[in-house]
Amino acid sequence: MRNLALLYLIAGVGLWLGSANTIYHLPPFILFFPAALYYMGIQAPSRKFVITHAFLAGTLGYTLCLYWTATPLMQTGMPAAVAAPAPIALSALQAAYGAVFALFCFQLLKNKSPLVVGSATALMWGAIEMARGTFFSGFPWVSVASAFASWPEAIQPVSLMGAEAYSGLLAGLGCYLTAALVASSRKHMVAAVAGFLVVFSTSYTLWQQPVETSGSARIAMVQGNIDQSAKWNRAYQQGTVNRYITLSEQVLQKPVDLVIWPETSMPFFMQQSKEFLPYLRRLAVNSNAAYLIGTPGFGPGTNGREWDVYNRAYLIESDGVMRKWYDKVHLVPFGEYIPFDLDISYFGDLLSGSGTFRPGKTYAPITVDNLALGVLICYETIFTELAQQRVSDGANVLINISNDAWFGDTSAPKQHLDLAVLRAIEQERFIARATNTGISAIIDPKGNIITHGKSFRADVVFGTVNTNENHTVYHHLFSIIRWILMLGGAALLGYSFFTYKKND
Repeated sequence: MRNLALLYLIAGVGLWLGSANTIYHLPPFILFFPAALYYMGIQAPSRKFVITHAFLAGTLGYTLCLYWTATPLMQTGMPAAVAAPAPIALSALQAAYGAVFALFCFQLLKNKSPLVVGSATALMWGAIEMARGTFFSGFPWVSVASAFASWPEAIQPVSLMGAEAYSGLLAGLGCYLTAALVASSRKHMVAAVAGFLVVFSTSYTLWQQPVETSGSARIAMVQGNIDQSAKWNRAYQQGTVNRYITLSEQVLQKPVDLVIWPETSMPFFMQQSKEFLPYLRRLAVNSNAAYLIGTPGFGPGTNGREWDVYNRAYLIESDGVMRKWYDKVHLVPFGEYIPFDLDISYFGDLLSGSGTFRPGKTYAPITVDNLALGVLICYETIFTELAQQRVSDGANVLINISNDAWFGDTSAPKQHLDLAVLRAIEQERFIARATNTGISAIIDPKGNIITHGKSFRADVVFGTVNTNENHTVYHHLFSIIRWILMLGGAALLGYSFFTYKKND
């Protein structure tokens, strides 16, 4: 194939520059990735060729985007040479989905009309993105829709069809334009450009429409900026508590209804802390505000264990009593638990201070006054189905607490924030996002960042969230859309194999 090196460059660099990064980010570049995979598919001489090169091009691009996954491993003392393969391995898994997409194009879309190409690739890419968020615990990071999150005016259709289907629509339009260029069809080139204009103008119109709200609440998000290397050291516990209390005392001069501390902001078991818990209760009473605090929690053991440990968010109400909590449901493999109970000492170090977490069992919102808080801990916010469940259970505001200190000064915090933006629009809910080192922010139901703190600085971010009881079109059609993507994608892929074998 001619210009193979150029295709690698277009696919890999397009994926990197199209996604949030620390150098330069222009969202439309993300569309070069599916377009390059499509072109590679229709030009490839064999199945082996397209699978190999689509996989390698995808691995290159995803590694550029996910290089930061080595950072938490190195923070545990793992040598850089040992940690370096981690992002490559994760990227290879993501690239495998891209290779399937390119193989599909190779088997079915050679010499097909641009309109067929656009329709088929839209459905297939949407199915691919849903698969990435489902299989092997799911990791729907670096999606086409999330690349546009910094342009909220351009991503409003996710309230109608969800991020996965919208990613498919944009990827399909990109492949449609590519097919029109390959066929030198001016008619289809114009139609593809018109398609983009219609989609983005519709999005802009939706972005301008007001959101009906039912109430409001004043909140404060405390960003402690605690060094990850010292966080679980018992000698630093008093200093950690003092910092959060000192920062939260700003609430005494600027009253709020809810104060939010990040994931595992208190690196000890608050349930049994006779040393520190009285300070926190007194703070809530003096502030006349409820405090939602990230901390490890424990409960009666299962499967022969004496205790089960959870990644928990506790609510201390304004009377100082701790009655309600949420336990993280979707845990991070090799970060919060070891799959299959493997004995891997390096990952044991990664779990320092917390033990092996167990998934929570309830999804119900935490209620306080007029707020029904749908809590998403750390990377739970990247999963569309978890936000859907929280709102189905009655959440009128979404809360994301996280500890992105693991990732240092990399592109990960911004990529994480971009995915949270999608959840706000999909469910038409305010999201209050409190993190240890940033980016703490309030996101409105249109995906606009209302306010945010500065990264790597101890700070308190004040703001207002509005409550909403209504449901989006996507919320109502959630199951139907996902079934269409799953069954439609599987049918197209199966048909491509049948057709290719028949004509081989």
